[in-house]
Amino acid sequence: MNSVIFLKFSVLIGFSLFLGFLSAIPVGAVQVDVAKKAINGHLMPALAVAAGSVTSDFIYGTLTLFGIGHFLVLKQSQIIIYSLGILVLSFLLYRSYREYRHVYHPEDSPLVYKKRFSFLTGFSIAITNPGIIIWWIIGFKLFIDLSVFSEITPLIKLLFVLGGCAGLGGYLIFIAHVLHRMGKAFPEKYIDRMQVGLLVLLVALIGYFGWQIFSIAFNYSQPLMSGI
Repeated sequence: MNSVIFLKFSVLIGFSLFLGFLSAIPVGAVQVDVAKKAINGHLMPALAVAAGSVTSDFIYGTLTLFGIGHFLVLKQSQIIIYSLGILVLSFLLYRSYREYRHVYHPEDSPLVYKKRFSFLTGFSIAITNPGIIIWWIIGFKLFIDLSVFSEITPLIKLLFVLGGCAGLGGYLIFIAHVLHRMGKAFPEKYIDRMQVGLLVLLVALIGYFGWQIFSIAFNYSQPLMSGI
């Protein structure tokens, strides 16, 4: 009996770890920022960015799986979140542009990464993306479809969230350590392209958030994320 319970919880942890790891693979602003800091020799700030992203994911996962996430998909909430996202990402765009200038004009703005600010960077980028709610809903629905447990308890939900966050954080920590070791051997032109890539990603996210606000405001009668 104990072995069966152990097997079930092993499946739970393994499945959630895999989903969290999988969710972190697509290249986004957080991944690029982690890579940029790690390659430049700033391992701890890179890890702080990862920690900020994981914290945001934990908040969204907990709110979603414990039945509070529906407030976050209300149209009024979406407008507020996306508006804050534009403000936060605009500030991060400014900071990233200063770092990009530092490559060519190091005397203008000394390049200093602080762990506290790096944590807030990772957290801010991730928390302004409420679309992660969909990922949590789909991932947990897939797990339920496996019928591992006959009853879904709060403990199972919490372990699923922790496992997903561990998978996400594990991937970011892995690439941070790998790229940090490769730092000196990494071609300078790729570092430059990474800086430009982050700027482009931030601009794209700002544009996307602006489009979302426009869509919500002018299609107010249509339910947002009606599939939830």
